[in-house]
Amino acid sequence: MKSFKLVLLALLAIFIILVVYQNIGVFTHRESMRLNLLVWKYETGPILLSMYFVAFFLMGLLLSYFHGLSGRYRTKGEIKNHLERMSKLEEEIKVLKSPSPQQGTPPSRETENV
Repeated sequence: MKSFKLVLLALLAIFIILVVYQNIGVFTHRESMRLNLLVWKYETGPILLSMYFVAFFLMGLLLSYFHGLSGRYRTKGEIKNHLERMSKLEEEIKVLKSPSPQQGTPPSRETENV
């Protein structure tokens, strides 16, 4: 299974390299971003399009990371509650398995015949 993942990863890397190599003109083209808010205008200097691709990819990674962060904290609390409940139930099982003082020792054979 590991070799399959390794081959799949290698094929994906080769595909990405091939796409970038065949479209190198797109990735080396410089473009500037403009923002016009009617009261304020802003324009960046010319930046490689590949840098825009990398920047937006990293922003997507950060966005997905922070989106999943609240779910991780919630499940962490649920796991803590389940572990506490498990320990309480294990203690209850130990109490139920231990011989109770009412049962004591089994009756001797002398008292059974009388």
